[in-house]
Amino acid sequence: MQPGNPESLAQPRYEVRPYKPSEAGLIYETLEKPNWATWLAASIETLAKRAEVFPEGQIALWGSDGKPVASLSLNRFSWNGDADSLPTWDELAGDPATYEKTYNSSGNSVGMMSINVRSDIQGGGLTQFIIDSTKQLTEKIGVDNVMGSFRPSQFGQFAKDNPALTMEAYLDMKDHQGMPVDKWIRALHRNGMKMLRIDDGAMIVDDVPREQVEEWRKTHKPEEWTMKGHIWRCGETGFWYVGPKKAMYAESNVWGILDRNGNGNSQDASK
Repeated sequence: MQPGNPESLAQPRYEVRPYKPSEAGLIYETLEKPNWATWLAASIETLAKRAEVFPEGQIALWGSDGKPVASLSLNRFSWNGDADSLPTWDELAGDPATYEKTYNSSGNSVGMMSINVRSDIQGGGLTQFIIDSTKQLTEKIGVDNVMGSFRPSQFGQFAKDNPALTMEAYLDMKDHQGMPVDKWIRALHRNGMKMLRIDDGAMIVDDVPREQVEEWRKTHKPEEWTMKGHIWRCGETGFWYVGPKKAMYAESNVWGILDRNGNGNSQDASK
């Protein structure tokens, strides 16, 4: 998920530390569940296992009340520098998506897998804080690359009105200041993210009963759903392909790498 514009890093009310497996329930209820669609949210068990597999990579920002206000989930892996060799988000997370089958303790890269900000402070801005915390961690553990299969959060809204819009074309769209139109990609750009390539089929949720999707249509952003034949758009980055009995959710993201010096550079996201 996407926080807003950066705010001052000199905020004494926030403590940055990894969350413990025993705190996974709190992370889920406060951050994961409110920020993700039901079919994409990590379970409490998944969050707890990630904290066992890569403890220092499951970071939370804690308020003075002892509750988390933001979280970041990282996975460590090896990358050979070839953008075409990068895995999908699903492949990097593994099956199950706990990182237990994909984490590489000697990997030269970390993937920013998930960023969540509590709803009451979204827009207050924690992007720079989170990214700087990630860079500090990677320097400490000796990792060369800070990367992510990043989620263009507003693509679904644009595609709703323009069903033929491709992810490539969307990421090439600029606002009046020449910045990416997508607010999350724009925030990352300002913090030194260079786009590498589209992550086609980054997240796939398959073999879902049609009845379940019809129920989610009533409960998850019901005003944002549109249906045209088998394609059901749901207010998320991806869409549902709905058959007579089963359905599949498919979402594409964009792989990007962060400049250690924080200097943003624009680059085509095409493969």
